[in-house]
Amino acid sequence: MKYYLILSSNKKNCKIIIILYLVLQMIIITKYFKIDNALKLKPSIKSKKWIIMNVFNPPNPSIFKLLEILKKWKIVVISNNKNIDEKWESVNSSDKIIYLSISNQNNLGYRIMKFLNFNSSFARKNIGYLYAIQHGAKEIFEVDENIIISDIEDLNLNYKEDKICYGIRNDSSMINPYSHFKKNNINLWPRGFRLSDIGKEDKNKFYILNPDNLLLKPLIYQGIIGRFPDVDSIFLQTKLLNKLQKINFKYNYPLVYLPGNYIPINSKNTKYLYDIFPFLLLPTTINEGISDIWRGYIMQYFAWRFDGCVIYYKSKNYIKRNRFFNHHQFHKEKNLFFNIDKFLDVLNINSNLEFNNSIDLLYKIIKDLVNNKLLGKNEIKIYKAFFEDLSNIGYYFPPKFLNKKSSKPKNYINAYSKFNYYLPSELISIINNKNNNSIKIINHYYSLKQFLNILLIINYNHKNYETLNDYISNLYKKYIPNYVFITPNEINSTNNIISCNETNNGYQSYICLEKIYKKYPNFKGYLFVNDDDFIKIWELDNLNYDYPWFYLFHTLLKEWYHYKRCKDIYKVLNKNNNWKLNLTKFLGYYNIPVVVSDFYYIPNNMISQFCQIIKEMYKSKLFLECVIPTTMGIILSKEYQLIYFKPLYKNKRKKSIIYLRKDFRQITIHPIKFSNEYNKIQIDKYIYFINAKEY
Repeated sequence: MKYYLILSSNKKNCKIIIILYLVLQMIIITKYFKIDNALKLKPSIKSKKWIIMNVFNPPNPSIFKLLEILKKWKIVVISNNKNIDEKWESVNSSDKIIYLSISNQNNLGYRIMKFLNFNSSFARKNIGYLYAIQHGAKEIFEVDENIIISDIEDLNLNYKEDKICYGIRNDSSMINPYSHFKKNNINLWPRGFRLSDIGKEDKNKFYILNPDNLLLKPLIYQGIIGRFPDVDSIFLQTKLLNKLQKINFKYNYPLVYLPGNYIPINSKNTKYLYDIFPFLLLPTTINEGISDIWRGYIMQYFAWRFDGCVIYYKSKNYIKRNRFFNHHQFHKEKNLFFNIDKFLDVLNINSNLEFNNSIDLLYKIIKDLVNNKLLGKNEIKIYKAFFEDLSNIGYYFPPKFLNKKSSKPKNYINAYSKFNYYLPSELISIINNKNNNSIKIINHYYSLKQFLNILLIINYNHKNYETLNDYISNLYKKYIPNYVFITPNEINSTNNIISCNETNNGYQSYICLEKIYKKYPNFKGYLFVNDDDFIKIWELDNLNYDYPWFYLFHTLLKEWYHYKRCKDIYKVLNKNNNWKLNLTKFLGYYNIPVVVSDFYYIPNNMISQFCQIIKEMYKSKLFLECVIPTTMGIILSKEYQLIYFKPLYKNKRKKSIIYLRKDFRQITIHPIKFSNEYNKIQIDKYIYFINAKEY
């Protein structure tokens, strides 16, 4: 009653309140339908793979061609011009593309909207990133409006089936990627490259690396475009400008940038993987010519904290039209030229500081960049809004992002060992030939000093195979000059042929090592290989010759095909408790290790003890595939490191010759029958390929 009286006595006020209430409801309803209609101009598309493209112009013909060949990839187009909406309608009808007009963008509801400077086209790209992530993106490929995607395979490259390279500079943290792929005789450098490093390509050292040996996960793929590559405004003022539109790059192995090696990353032709998405935000408080480069440096810095890296590769994509030089562009980009070192110093200063998570570290870095006038004051608010948006749209921040910096690997290259890492061999290095400016592969086989003190032991498991002596010795003698053959034939021993009956069928060939050691006691190590194994010598360059090597082992099981030939090994071990104890330390529990023993290496400081143990094993006629790893386990226990190798199994054996080039993880290819003429031809071709002077 009380409330009724109040309302009755204030009918005029009541009417005003009711009118205001209705107006408010209408605004809410209108806004709801406006958002709903904006988002429902086209049903949402979900995909794990998104192409991001911001546009100012109507669609060019290449867009229609691209839509015809796209499969898993979808495109989100971010408009910078409200006058092109009609022109994009025909393209927008495809289920492979989403066109976000300016009005659509304004109604998406992202928090960053109120902080963005929409005079910058880069500001609108940030909306595209969020849209793609919200709609399922695990990979984002960012491309400039003028780039022609000529081959969709360019989007899917991961380099698991190819070789890659990495570079080293002792005097700088930057290596020019253009020099690695350069075809024309023009000194090029990418936009954002440190000026003081221009023209110092002769100081770069490149090394070939098998992708499976890389311990870092590629998180960013930067494709180099042809016909008008991304260069800065200083280059555009030179006389070389006229030649720029004719520039094309030649194929070379992709170039990996290891932690500490900064390199410009642009926004024209670049792929990003899920873990690096939180750093996609393009700064909008600075000039666009600087924005993507500053962002790229920040992305690299955090990629390294997640044990990630950047890969540069030659892209098949190219730019449609020339970028004509604007005399005002130099003044806009001057902070890029003069403040690179200052920018990187801010990143490096924060490298050794402890932070609870990457968000706190990023905010600290952004504040430092703002204080150094490298970013605008509003940037920290934009980053905070961006992180809130990511959280709201369901982005799952990786554990490494939210936790403290993970412990780095001892090195960034795997040496087939869980204990020991090393940088790959300088066996094959790429240098710049000053006479004709071509890139050469220089073969260092003849200067591998560590092989001079190694004895290569080539074992024949069957009789009358000596006809292969010349062929096999020619494969290896120029690399490992000291070698002997073991044969089951009864022959008069020569300097490099030793008769040993036990090698027949290979079951007890291990006992022949004692005979070899007595005859050749002074080598640094003994490398044993069967006649049907091909060794990739160049993969052995920097392995540790003070420790044994053998294939990855498993433990002895009754279901194993050769179990009966090994089961008596328990009786031998029961006679010696020290052997059992050492083997337990080696495995962490008591069992018998079993391994394919077609290839193994024993250093001199272990072979005497090795021969003593295998003599006891031989008395029970035990099978070599349990004798070799068990003996090594007894000698090594837990205090030594091992280096593992992997043979080919099952169906792979039938086509083993193809793994010469295909499976770069294999240090030896087993089995390859040297008695087969086809195999010989293929091996000879492969050796020629590896020793080729140019590529």
